[in-house]
Amino acid sequence: MFKLWYIYAATCVIAGSIASLYLRAMMKKEENDPIVFSIVFQFTLSIIVSIFALYKGFIFPPFATLWPNFLFSGALYALGVVCNFRASKYIGAGEMTIITASGTLVSIALGVLLLGNPFGLVKSLGTVLILSSTFILYGKERMKINKGVWFALVSALCYGVAVVNDSYILRSYNAISFVPMMTIIPGLIIAITNIKSLKKVKTIFQPRSMQHIFLYSLFYAVAAISFYLSLESGAPVSQMSPISRASIIVTVILATIFLKERKGLLEKSISAVFVTIGVLLMA
Repeated sequence: MFKLWYIYAATCVIAGSIASLYLRAMMKKEENDPIVFSIVFQFTLSIIVSIFALYKGFIFPPFATLWPNFLFSGALYALGVVCNFRASKYIGAGEMTIITASGTLVSIALGVLLLGNPFGLVKSLGTVLILSSTFILYGKERMKINKGVWFALVSALCYGVAVVNDSYILRSYNAISFVPMMTIIPGLIIAITNIKSLKKVKTIFQPRSMQHIFLYSLFYAVAAISFYLSLESGAPVSQMSPISRASIIVTVILATIFLKERKGLLEKSISAVFVTIGVLLMA
């Protein structure tokens, strides 16, 4: 029987993949500053998701008791976003998506160590597949790995740790209201720690640059909102989380078609399949 959350799930996958393409399209241009673009992205995204949260019924966050957790996640996302933008200057959208999926390993490991989550044979197999995907992608060129890969790995690490911290916050806070908070706080942190870059923000206010960053923010927001709408519409978390990871394969395909990222296509395709199956097993 057809259910509404199927549409939201498909929207989440497609929008997330298109967002990855826009990020790569912006950052592969030499003149585009990743710090400046990350600041504008965070605040553009916060406006979009805040409108949605206000419509659904925004609940003020419990800063009195959880401010260290909000600040910790905010700092992690701030660093993760900056590294994400920096990585996208050096590696393709497909590679970026595959590498950042390794953040799942961090989340699982911390979940086991700190939250007592179970870790059995199936998740062990998932771990092997994710690690294998990275080896397939870069095994032949391990001596040529550029700094983009390292930025991507740091980004994955930050996101992986943040997700575990987020899960603690969401035990007592509304998820829809949480999303805008985790876009505004990182944006403020990036801006405050990069005061000099604020002077360059005005250089982005050109039709082409603003079009790209607005569309990236919009598709990113649509993916996030669709994810939560699917849960609200009855999608089981155990199904929705793995389904959203299908964007890994979709991104590789779309990057090949629209961004002409065809170098190492076989390795990318195999890696995408491996990492997707691996994440599904660990969900």
